[in-house]
Amino acid sequence: MSEKIAPFHLAILIYMIQSGVTLYKLPRMLAVNFGTNGWIMVLIVSFIVIINILLISLVIRFRIGENVFEIMEGLISVKVMLPFYMLLAVTWSLLAILVSKDFILITQVLSLQNTNSSMLIVILMVLTFYLGMKDVYTISKATNIFFILTIWMTLLMIYHIPHTSFLRLTPFIFKEGKNAVEGIIQVYTGFLGFELVLFLFPYVDQSKPKWFHSVYYGHLITTIVYASTCFMSYLYFSLDQLKITSYPVLNLIAYVEIELIERIESFVFNLFLMKILVTLVLYIWASCLLLERAIPKLSRKQSLVILIVTGMLLSLKVNVMADVGNWLLIVGFVAAGLAVGLPIILLIVIGIRTYRGDHRA
Repeated sequence: MSEKIAPFHLAILIYMIQSGVTLYKLPRMLAVNFGTNGWIMVLIVSFIVIINILLISLVIRFRIGENVFEIMEGLISVKVMLPFYMLLAVTWSLLAILVSKDFILITQVLSLQNTNSSMLIVILMVLTFYLGMKDVYTISKATNIFFILTIWMTLLMIYHIPHTSFLRLTPFIFKEGKNAVEGIIQVYTGFLGFELVLFLFPYVDQSKPKWFHSVYYGHLITTIVYASTCFMSYLYFSLDQLKITSYPVLNLIAYVEIELIERIESFVFNLFLMKILVTLVLYIWASCLLLERAIPKLSRKQSLVILIVTGMLLSLKVNVMADVGNWLLIVGFVAAGLAVGLPIILLIVIGIRTYRGDHRA
């Protein structure tokens, strides 16, 4: 592929992968698990993610002309790595399918009550398949368009400023919380997507020495969107209201009055499909790289079909919101562990190869 992803476009890509449907229920998660002023936890978890990104930057700094697969296989044989590649591919594809089901179920409640959810999921998978067939540079260009069409939605929060009160914040921090550990996992899962840069760096224009800063910038955009939205939710709703409202951000948007659009929350959420599609495609794309490395004979079309079908079969009985939430918590925990563990493993491999005198590492 001759074209390379520019650093600016990489920042947008990271933001679009990270931000997802979690945004709409994040204020409730914070209120239930952390209680008063739970929005501060977004900043704390964001800092933890920055440390994780720093580990990834060290991997990219110390490797010399090698991608992730070449780094690992320089120490461990391909046959030994095959189960790990398969596990990672299945985990990410399953996570993508669960995210799509979460989005579809909410869409069904909002505006498509009489439509079969399975049909909607199949349509979304078809879109994922056709965009996943493109090279990552083309996917990046489509992501830029999606970014322009969706970033304005954050500005809707300005409408609520006259109706907010700092008294709702209270002087207490993290009081009346339920489960801080589970809450941290849920918030961290909402930031996932940055780890895919490990597979993207061969396709990025690295002519600028500080190109990796784009990953931090993309994460910063996500942090600003998450933190500002949650902060506004805490100013607008009471703590008890946040705890009992399934999707507080949708309720916020529903209060916005625009003459041309009667139910703006449905319009905004359906437009959010573009961001969900980017997340799905990039996770499936990375899973395809892993599967094709494990089974080189597979074409991109075959690997896409295998991963999408496998993910749908594994989540076949997950058709209600409660089940999707539970599965997302479990699979998200595994994905978060992989996001933390993968760069650490790569750094250990690089260190061992360097100690042995392998100058390619």
